Amino acid sequence: MNRKLLPLLLILVTVFLGCEGPKGDPGPEGGAIDVTGTTLDIENVNFNSGNKFEYALSYSAAKLTVLESDAVLIYIHWNDVTSGGQTLKAFRLLPQTAYLNEGLLTYNYDQTKNDFSIFLDGTVNLNTLADDWTKNQYFRVVVVPSDFALRTSGKLDYNDYNAVVKALNIDETKIPKISAQ
Repeated sequence: MNRKLLPLLLILVTVFLGCEGPKGDPGPEGGAIDVTGTTLDIENVNFNSGNKFEYALSYSAAKLTVLESDAVLIYIHWNDVTSGGQTLKAFRLLPQTAYLNEGLLTYNYDQTKNDFSIFLDGTVNLNTLADDWTKNQYFRVVVVPSDFALRTSGKLDYNDYNAVVKALNIDETKIPKISAQ
């Protein structure tokens, strides 16, 4: 190598090794994702013509912290299942449709930045529904922080309640309960 080029090469190597660009956002860590979400059980919800077959609750009354960008998921206790000698509640994500002889019944919900409402809809005459469909209904509200929802987009099936519980590390024994009555 030419001795005149060696000093120039050393200067270039030193300059490039000393350069550092801007740092990007940190990527997700391996293992469990630590997120802070909120979960709430609502028991004894009754739907009738007097409340227009709707139950509404503000986040402040429910003591839920919900940002406008968060996802609010509502699950209905659909039935009980036995597993390993234990009776467990089986939850289904709303909207949920029941196919009755009289027509279709849908449990649905909507949300705003301040509250949510759960309501009945469908082709069935809501006034003639049996009490099993309208009285003492049990719902679980799961608030999914927006950053978690974005990181798991396409990777987590929110219809699979057990997968959501696992991903959000929800301790079901510590879920606060409120009664709609």
